[in-house]
Amino acid sequence: MKRTALIISYWTVALVLFAIVLSSTGYTFPDAFFLASSLLPVAVLFRYLLAQIRFTSRRQGIRDVCFLVLFILTMAFLAVHLAHTLLSALHRQLYETDMVISPILLNPIFLLAMLLLIIVGDYFVGRMIEERLPEAEESITFTSDRQPVTLQRQEILYVESCDTETWIYATEGRKYRNKRPISAWANLLGKDFLRIHRSYLVRISACQGTEGENVILGDLRLPVSRKYKAEVQAVL
Repeated sequence: MKRTALIISYWTVALVLFAIVLSSTGYTFPDAFFLASSLLPVAVLFRYLLAQIRFTSRRQGIRDVCFLVLFILTMAFLAVHLAHTLLSALHRQLYETDMVISPILLNPIFLLAMLLLIIVGDYFVGRMIEERLPEAEESITFTSDRQPVTLQRQEILYVESCDTETWIYATEGRKYRNKRPISAWANLLGKDFLRIHRSYLVRISACQGTEGENVILGDLRLPVSRKYKAEVQAVL
């Protein structure tokens, strides 16, 4: 609950600050806040889709980011245009005047910069929450085989990526299938989990150490890739 309240508070403050920026261009604050709010779904979508991008190769990752930016800008322009059309109709009805859209809202660099600032801020707020909230207070909810599953973070032992799906292995021999990529799970679970391989993410406190090129996790031996070897040795 604390995590949810803090995240909601952050997004509210971000919208207010965005509205203040827009109000400096000639909009009244209520109008500016309405326009800023129209971009909220776009920012949330941007944050989600950005976490889904897999840099299996640099060229593929760059191409995916470029397509994502073009898609998000298109959605942002549509959202702003719709919001401005609604505001214009309201102004004509109440004040019998037309609203002229500010040129800054037609500037793709401005829109992209504001969206990036919002989601980067969300990322750092999430990191701060991870550091300050006790691990036991946070549960993880996800979908497995079309059923909602809620686990405490301490119940998750490791996450394994298998092609197009991900398996979450929990205590008492439980395991769950999910479509969220392992990179998104790494962001979600935070600093208490360690990436040891492109296919494995483990809970640090569940590891008993290393053995050769493997991490010991109970009776399991999970492989460590060369890319993550130095970090694994430093942490474990």
